[in-house]
Amino acid sequence: MKVIVTGASKGIGRGIATYLAMDGMTVGLLARSQELLEDLAQGIRDQGGACETAACDLRDLDATTGAIGELADKLEGVDALVNNAGLVIRKNVFDLSPEEWRRMIETNVNGVFYATRAALPHLQRSGGGHIINISSISGKLPLPGGSGYAASKYAVTGFSLSLFQELRDHNITVSTIYPGSVDSESHRHGDQTDTSWKVAPEDVGKVCRDILTAASGTAISELEIRPLRRPPKS
Repeated sequence: MKVIVTGASKGIGRGIATYLAMDGMTVGLLARSQELLEDLAQGIRDQGGACETAACDLRDLDATTGAIGELADKLEGVDALVNNAGLVIRKNVFDLSPEEWRRMIETNVNGVFYATRAALPHLQRSGGGHIINISSISGKLPLPGGSGYAASKYAVTGFSLSLFQELRDHNITVSTIYPGSVDSESHRHGDQTDTSWKVAPEDVGKVCRDILTAASGTAISELEIRPLRRPPKS
C-alpha cells in the first residue's frame, strides 16, 4: 500500500509514517522542512522501510498540489492519504492574536482541504482508497484556554464526516481519528516533564494501520484513541 502522510517530519506524523513504513507500506513523506524529511527518510531506509519525500507548505494550494503530484509519481500511485499536519497554539480568546488564529486555520483547515483535493485524482486513478484525517478530542469537546485550536479541529471533524458521505460511492473511505493527549512536542503544554502516561505517536500509527487494513467493504468512520492512565497530579 502506498500512503502519503502530511506533517510527517516530527511528532504524531513522524510516528505514523515510521510505523506504517515498518509495517511494510511504502510511505510518501510530506512536510515543510526538506532537511527534517531527509533525516526521517534515512532512518526509515536504514531499518529496511521504503519511502519518498517532498517538501511544501500546506498553506499554499499550488505548492501542495505539486508536492502530492510529485509523491504520486515517485510512489507510482497513491492508495491512501493521512492528513496529519497541524499547528497547536493553546491560548484563550483574549491572548490569541489574529495572526495566530489565521496561521492555525490556514494550516489545520485549509491544509487538509488542499491536500485532499490534490490527492483525490490519484486515489480515483487507483480505483479508490482511503483518507484519514487526524482531528483531536478537541474537535469533539470544548477546550477552555484553546478555543482557536478547538475551532480548527471542529472544522476538520465537520469536513471529514461530510466527506465520508461525498466519497463513499467513489470507493474512497474517509476516517476521522480523535487523539487525546499525545506525547509529541507540539502537544506538550507548560513545564510538565512526566509524559509517560500519554499516547505515543507510534500508537496513532497502529490505529492508522488498522483502519487501512480493515476488511474490504467496511469503513471505520470515527475512532478515538486516549491514554488509559490519568495525568499525574500536580
